[in-house]
Amino acid sequence: MSNKESNKDNKINEHKALVLFASETDKDIYSEIIKILEKNKINYSLRIASAHKTPELVQQILDEEDFDVVITGAGLAAALPGVIAAVTLKPVIGVPCKGSYEGLDALLSIIQMPPGIPVLAVGINNHSSAANNAIRMLKQYEYVNIIGYSDSKPVKRAIDMMQQFDNKFKVSDNSNLSNSNSIDKDAVNIRFVELGETIKHEDALVIYCAVSEDDKAEAALNLLKMTEHGLWVGLNRGDNAAVAALEIINLDERHDEVFSYYRESLKKKIVETDNSVKANSSGKKGKKDKKKNKNKKKKIVK
Repeated sequence: MSNKESNKDNKINEHKALVLFASETDKDIYSEIIKILEKNKINYSLRIASAHKTPELVQQILDEEDFDVVITGAGLAAALPGVIAAVTLKPVIGVPCKGSYEGLDALLSIIQMPPGIPVLAVGINNHSSAANNAIRMLKQYEYVNIIGYSDSKPVKRAIDMMQQFDNKFKVSDNSNLSNSNSIDKDAVNIRFVELGETIKHEDALVIYCAVSEDDKAEAALNLLKMTEHGLWVGLNRGDNAAVAALEIINLDERHDEVFSYYRESLKKKIVETDNSVKANSSGKKGKKDKKKNKNKKKKIVK
């Protein structure tokens, strides 16, 4: 390894991971994550908070902790990773914790995020993939390597996102998506794969995006096997794969301004829709409004 490469890797230890899990019942998972981080001399903070039971604590932790990547996990509804992704521009790795349905419910909750707010899911209880990929993210990357058939819609979404952020990228145009020879260890890789394809371990940072026109519930079972390796975004979500890759590259905050504009544009659409439906809502007062008015009258009488 050259001195230049060695210095670049050494900077990994200048950064920090936040390990945030929903419950002490997940200790078997987060304790293994910590072991890997400590072995690699990675700075970290371990916190416990629930998106459902202690939402204020979740926000408090995100406000007070200094971090560059989040490793977070939960079971059942598994809302915590998505809640965190909604309020940070840092990459979020989500660990589905096994519970009901072999953990499939948690996996789908974490992986199937809406456009623009990605969580990078690993397989059920996969502490090793979560920790090792977090470590890879603490290295500064310059470009994205998109592997897939360039005429497909998910790949086009990824390319469009890279162009919006004006970030360096290349396309390894493989009509045969099972070809993994195009993995670039110096890049953040986005690899598009057929749903149900066998995935092998890659010693590189790879975001996988499964593509399929089969949206039947049974098709989701493929993810239990596929997600044993790598990081994953939702079905056909090439845009989320690109946003996640850009969050990783943004380690030096080069894209902060564009990200702020992008998140505001997502928010604006929702607010405008809400204002529209609110304007067309019934004018009748609800129970809360009636109670407020009743309390006001009491104060006036006093």
